[in-house]
Amino acid sequence: MNNHHGTTTSDRRKSAALENATKRSSVGSLFSRTRTASLARLGKRAPPSSSAVNATLYEDDEDGDDNDEGPDIKPPRLTSEYFKRYELMTEFINLRNPSHCPLGVYVMPSSDNLNLWYGVLFVHKGYYRSGVFKFRLTIPESYPNHPPAVAFLTDMFHPLVDVNGNVSISQQFPTWRPYQDYIFYVLHYLKNMFKKAVLDGLVDKHCLNKEAYRLYRTDKAIFGKLAQQCAQLSITESYLFDHFPDNNMIRFSPLTEAKFDELKSQILNSAMSSPDARDSSENTIEQQLKDRFNDYKTNISKLK
Repeated sequence: MNNHHGTTTSDRRKSAALENATKRSSVGSLFSRTRTASLARLGKRAPPSSSAVNATLYEDDEDGDDNDEGPDIKPPRLTSEYFKRYELMTEFINLRNPSHCPLGVYVMPSSDNLNLWYGVLFVHKGYYRSGVFKFRLTIPESYPNHPPAVAFLTDMFHPLVDVNGNVSISQQFPTWRPYQDYIFYVLHYLKNMFKKAVLDGLVDKHCLNKEAYRLYRTDKAIFGKLAQQCAQLSITESYLFDHFPDNNMIRFSPLTEAKFDELKSQILNSAMSSPDARDSSENTIEQQLKDRFNDYKTNISKLK
């Protein structure tokens, strides 16, 4: 009886030990596979496992154990569609950070595709001053391993822009570096490409419009006239108030005289009720605001 009881107890202990070892191995392999997936996403390899027993036990589980009635546990897919969408949405939300989105640039995802963003860029100085340029940002499914593509929806005469509006970013990003280069870097370059410093430093092989590049090098007067034509064309009603395509969420609407006066009154009242306004000369502040609105009104009239 004692021998029979002892044998039963010993068998149970061995069975329990094997079960625990199998569970530990499965959990260890789960973390190992998760780590491998994560490293693979970063382009790295995980070091080889030092435990052949654990690998064997996990492989047995993969093949199917008659005594294992639990569900097959798989490591999380770190490159899943949900994770990519989360990363992309995080980048968009972070554009609210003043150091991320450049001044004068506004972007919004399309109404039906998170990988398609529309934007508008305001240029206040230089050859393209007064321009309001609409653009499209196409983010590939392979992002961040590959860069987004930028194309202007407004006619553009620029060394970096081809006849279809496609923008070359290869000079700034000769090799796209995942998790080091981000969309907001592209937006900054998009804003800076209209500045003299960037135009002066352009290299022929990165320019899609060779004629624009040649004119900028040899005849800046002609180049300036063509650039201004683009800027003035961008603020005509047919370009500014056109909502094409339909999924573009950034839209402009004409501002009527009555609406302009209403907005002016609201801002004036708000400014005059602030503590700073009460501590200063009311007439001076009011006059400054009126002058500012008159400037805005003059600029708006150019759009008509």
